[in-house]
Amino acid sequence: MSKIKQSTEIATNRYKAKPIFAEEKKFIESRLPQIAPLPDACWIYGGNTKTVWVDLYSSQYLLKFKVENGGEFSVLKDNRSLFKDYTPVSLKDTLECEKERVNNLYNKCVDRLSNYVKNNPQKIYKINHSGGKDSELTMAIWNDMLDIIGFTPDYEFVFFNTSNETADVYKRIKQIPNIRIVNPKTGWRQWIQDKNYMLPSVFRRSCCSVYKEGQAQKVFDKEAEIAQVLGIRKFESTKRAKYEFFMDYDFDKSLFGFSCFPKKWIKLAPIIDLQNVDVWLLLMIKNLPINQRYLNGASRVGCVICPYSSNYEDELIKIHQPHQYEWFVKAAQQQYDITTAKRLGYTKQEWIDGAWKRPVCKNNDFLKRQPTKENVRWYAELKGLSENMAQKYFNRVCGNCGCAMKENQIAMFYKLCGRFENKPDNREVLCAKCFCKQFGITIEEYRQKNIEFIEQGCNLF
Repeated sequence: MSKIKQSTEIATNRYKAKPIFAEEKKFIESRLPQIAPLPDACWIYGGNTKTVWVDLYSSQYLLKFKVENGGEFSVLKDNRSLFKDYTPVSLKDTLECEKERVNNLYNKCVDRLSNYVKNNPQKIYKINHSGGKDSELTMAIWNDMLDIIGFTPDYEFVFFNTSNETADVYKRIKQIPNIRIVNPKTGWRQWIQDKNYMLPSVFRRSCCSVYKEGQAQKVFDKEAEIAQVLGIRKFESTKRAKYEFFMDYDFDKSLFGFSCFPKKWIKLAPIIDLQNVDVWLLLMIKNLPINQRYLNGASRVGCVICPYSSNYEDELIKIHQPHQYEWFVKAAQQQYDITTAKRLGYTKQEWIDGAWKRPVCKNNDFLKRQPTKENVRWYAELKGLSENMAQKYFNRVCGNCGCAMKENQIAMFYKLCGRFENKPDNREVLCAKCFCKQFGITIEEYRQKNIEFIEQGCNLF
């Protein structure tokens, strides 16, 4: 008797899963030969740590594995023995089982969009397409909506070219009739070089604002009543959790405190309420195009080099986009050599392998050691600080709340309040939260100043 139970509904921990297609199956088996062969039609989810399920309904996952910086794969949990007598729900049966449910969701998306367009025929509609799955579904919803409303509004499909896409993305975009391709004046690589190899990071993604939001404001009339139709979903991230179908200038201001778009523009998100698994089911049920990057194993389609890509996807890029990856390695080496990256405590290889994505100091654990002469001297040489200044970083806690201070927060305190080198200094350093409260600034303002100081090359950071 099987130890694994089978539900009649999709398990909640499967909502973010994607199918494992044949190409990705081969890739996983090549990196983890001890688990080969992997069953057909599995589902997968995760970033650096991946969970694999045999179907959407089983009570337990099949296996879990992790990918380290640099591409080392390791199995964390192997549950295959539990599935010895279990019969997985096939992909064909899954699509049949979920067909009515997801088609109802799809029709609701079409109806909501058609109601808005019928009531706002004067708007100029820009349907954004990135080449990814959410864009494909949004475009299908828009086309089905046109058949319902009985008239053709002023609209166009638009692709904002970052110049950091894959050939698979460009191939798909060129297949869409009459799509408007907005090309940048300066390519992404040149932009990186012009910025002295300051690569994007999870703290600083100005490439998105430059090549996407920024491009829209350059090419669209700011005084026109423009409605951008976007393939965004609230389940994609915590940042988008509060997004709604209709978002205008006032919505942005209430949510973020500002809006980067003109007052007359609005955003519509037809698939805002759909889960990731719903999108995949609809793509397969409706036989919509699936980008080759997904077939290879990527969970997202967009820039090849992105700080939000996982170690797993980096390994896919090495295989399928070797020339783009080779260029990036050279750029990361340049950044390490000519910027402050090395002062964060990483080796050049660690930086290339992924430390560039989240450039926080590796030295926090080191700073918990005793401030012996040797430790202080090593840290002073690494950062380019005087030994007097370097000593101030060791074993610091917030003078207000008592929490252990991170290196970056110590640097922010001395940058904003003065170093007091070689002078009596009895001040208590403050963590980010306590600093903002005491000096009346927001966490976002604090974060932006932090980025500014790092980019300036201040050796406190």
